[in-house]
Amino acid sequence: MKLLLFDIDGTLLHANGSGRVAIERALADAFDCPVTTESVSFSGRTDPGIMRDILEVNGIAPSMANIGRALRAYESVVLEMGNPDDVTLIPGVPPLLDRLAGRSDVTLGLLTGNLRTTAFWKLEAVGLDAHFAFGAFGSDSGERHKLPPVAVRRAQRHTGHTFVGRDVVIIGDTEHDIRCGRGIGAFSVAVCTGSFTRPDLQPHNPHALFDTLEDGDTFIEQVLAPMS
Repeated sequence: MKLLLFDIDGTLLHANGSGRVAIERALADAFDCPVTTESVSFSGRTDPGIMRDILEVNGIAPSMANIGRALRAYESVVLEMGNPDDVTLIPGVPPLLDRLAGRSDVTLGLLTGNLRTTAFWKLEAVGLDAHFAFGAFGSDSGERHKLPPVAVRRAQRHTGHTFVGRDVVIIGDTEHDIRCGRGIGAFSVAVCTGSFTRPDLQPHNPHALFDTLEDGDTFIEQVLAPMS
């Protein structure tokens, strides 16, 4: 049994800038001041880490209390005011997930910096939520390298199987996705469907690198076959 852990933004779907808009609106209301996210990178990062940097850039103390306040405000804006039409699928994702879900030797999960609630809101917006029963999220830890062990423990509870080393596959679109699973010996898959190109990602030495996820045969051949 192989455990495939998917990132969300830039890997499965695009939020098309709606996250920045929601954060700026939420934090402006929560802290009663204008907030900009312009100089803060979101790609491959956890929501707590992103919030810490946004607070600091805007002259707000990045204390744990303020980070928690920011996260709660952002979550409320997304859940209460978010527009599902802002979220779009990345080509090739639905048929690949359907194909993987039909295999008896694969379990699907999530590994994302999103909060759990906003992660499933985005997935539901594009009809992918039913594929994922568990995962590890930014609400579990603000440090991405701590998320793979969390996802593995949840997968073991969910399936009754033990996943070690390259039984675990982490799929994402940034260097952070590539690196985060090294502590558990995971197999890393990078895909160039987010903000980074092949020349950007190749130097970080993923075990497999794809321009898109549209070729399911090649994905299975390069990702699952080497571990069979």
